Amino acid sequence: MSIYKTVLLIDDDEITNLLNEKIILKHNIADSVQKFTNAINALDMLRTILFSSSENNFPDLIFLDINMPEMNGWKFLDELLSIPEMHFNRCKVIMLSSSIDIVDIQKSISYNMISNFISKPLTPDKLKSLHDKEKTYFLFEA
Repeated sequence: MSIYKTVLLIDDDEITNLLNEKIILKHNIADSVQKFTNAINALDMLRTILFSSSENNFPDLIFLDINMPEMNGWKFLDELLSIPEMHFNRCKVIMLSSSIDIVDIQKSISYNMISNFISKPLTPDKLKSLHDKEKTYFLFEA
């Protein structure tokens, strides 16, 4: 049995999304994984879920990249906050980024909906650490 029903991956790199999906499914982290290479499209999908009768289909966990074209991770989060019906008591957001800039880490802490900030690549050990700890901001490869 998986830990989460649905995980959403938002990263502009298709290969990264594919690899992350395989790791998540192989380690029974989620029953299903949705992937988006465009944050705008992901946001549209989330809005559709929220404003329809299918709110139970909202993802339990979102892995979000920071640096993406058109809409970066910060803008995505700001847009998500502007949706009044948005409740993150059942959905965690994890920044999954190649950035190790302390400014990005500190900025992520300012968003209550973000539960963790981890560096790419996503690994089985990082997934285990995410599950074991509520807030862990320095999950970087040594």
